[in-house]
Amino acid sequence: MKKLTITLVLSIMTASIFGAGANALGGSTTSNAPNGSELKLLASYSTGSGIAGAEISAVDAKSKRLFITNGKTNSIEIVDIANAKKPKLIKSVSFSDKGVTGIQSVAAQNGVVVVATSVGEATTAGKVFVMDTNGVLRAGATDGVTVGVLPDSIHISPNGRYVITADEAQPKNYCLTNGVLTETSDPKGSVSIIDLQAKSLSATVLDFSSFNDRKSAITYAGGRVFGPGASVAQDLEPEYVTISPDGSTAWVTLQENNAIATVDLASKSIVGISGLGFKNHNLYNTGLDSSDRDNVIDIGARNIQGMYQPDAIGSVVAGGNTYLITANEGDAREYPCLMGGTDPTKLEAEDLRLSVAGDSTLSSTFKSDAVAGRMKVTPFSPASVTGTVVTANTKVSTPYSFGARSFSVWKAPTLEGVFPAQRIFDSGDEIERIVASERSKLFNADWNTTTGLVSSFESRSASKGPEPEGLAIGTAYGRTWMILVLERDSGVMLYDITDPVKPQFRQYLNTSIPGGDIILGTAGNVSPEGALFLDGKKSPTGKPMFIISYELSGTVAMFELTAPK
Repeated sequence: MKKLTITLVLSIMTASIFGAGANALGGSTTSNAPNGSELKLLASYSTGSGIAGAEISAVDAKSKRLFITNGKTNSIEIVDIANAKKPKLIKSVSFSDKGVTGIQSVAAQNGVVVVATSVGEATTAGKVFVMDTNGVLRAGATDGVTVGVLPDSIHISPNGRYVITADEAQPKNYCLTNGVLTETSDPKGSVSIIDLQAKSLSATVLDFSSFNDRKSAITYAGGRVFGPGASVAQDLEPEYVTISPDGSTAWVTLQENNAIATVDLASKSIVGISGLGFKNHNLYNTGLDSSDRDNVIDIGARNIQGMYQPDAIGSVVAGGNTYLITANEGDAREYPCLMGGTDPTKLEAEDLRLSVAGDSTLSSTFKSDAVAGRMKVTPFSPASVTGTVVTANTKVSTPYSFGARSFSVWKAPTLEGVFPAQRIFDSGDEIERIVASERSKLFNADWNTTTGLVSSFESRSASKGPEPEGLAIGTAYGRTWMILVLERDSGVMLYDITDPVKPQFRQYLNTSIPGGDIILGTAGNVSPEGALFLDGKKSPTGKPMFIISYELSGTVAMFELTAPK
């Protein structure tokens, strides 16, 4: 039987402007928060496709239909959820004959369904398809609307007028051609806007060329621009979008770049970039479990800086202020020629073990496998992203890890230009502490896509931990709620965010089955990716509901939100 201990180490030190921990901004929520019972599993639907069978979902309230991205079959599944306890497949809409090579995301509203797809090679412009709830493509746009490269997420503005995509534009490689990183190797990241009221549908594609001379400013503000040879426009990779209630502004996460972009939808322009800075894990209530080899749960202060690198983002208005909430997943780059090589066929990854990347100023104890030697860190630290050549042999004195193992609340940016984001709250190490309490035997374990079985205890402790990936926000029972999904842990966490400055943990729920097999389809709901909220007026049951898509199990689960006790 494995020994189980939870260690919290108090470290008193001065925090930098980017290193202030949860306590410096109001504190994380209490470690003894109640595990409530507001969230109840109503039903699960399986696409039957297994891995990649259900990544993102959308719901059209009037038709009571669920639309699921099925990456395995390259299609959108349309599911009747009028009887939410017995979801029923209506049809599957394939886009393969349109040249689509990947279904990326889907959104629905007022009878309109929009689908973001990749087309052709990795650096080719993507397409958005507009269809009705029966899967019939809009006349005049049956071949899709061309947007930026790799539209990774898609959203419809609250007024139903605009479709916005975050076009990630991942590089093919960082290998130079005649000393230049061409756009055929690393295309420009962008945000695309489609006006659904236009007679002829087309996209306005906004890239970041106007920020090409602001590389140092973005770095100084707490962002990252580090792709070898890449311009700012090439390096920035949009990931996810949230839109203000009045439909005037969109905020877009730039995950790999540790930043958020602000988009003015009226003028159709990118007006700002906000660097997110770094999280000091060497503070009380802001620590982490940094070893997958010590065979204990050891959540404590470590001399590590975490890059927030959010995936999903949501927005909420309270007290006349708009706040942004981010799921701080983290992500590392892995491409040919990234780390100084020249072979376009050989992948090179930036996430190096600290035992290899740490320099002689770090103690041998700290770099041991039992403490932090196994931690994945980047050699592209803030001190080196502005010009220093980085290779696989680069050593670091300050470790920067991927993701912050938390969610954060930020004041929505209002200034144009490049500025540091104003962080209001961070959940500190609460996510890991709750998982340790609720799921100790599988703490920081994920699922093995080769064997189909759950991985061993602590297998992810050195690599982003539970990995908060997606979130959804909604109002019910006079309160504002957020659900946060943990990709690696497979759990979901419910928070009361009526006061966004002081989120309150309510419930942890995990509907995976540890003895099951994701390949055989017996593992329950595994690896949540997308989340959405339906209020009582839009829910098929008449009660508020969260719907979560699980990528590895190819399932979609519906959770009813009951009145708080």
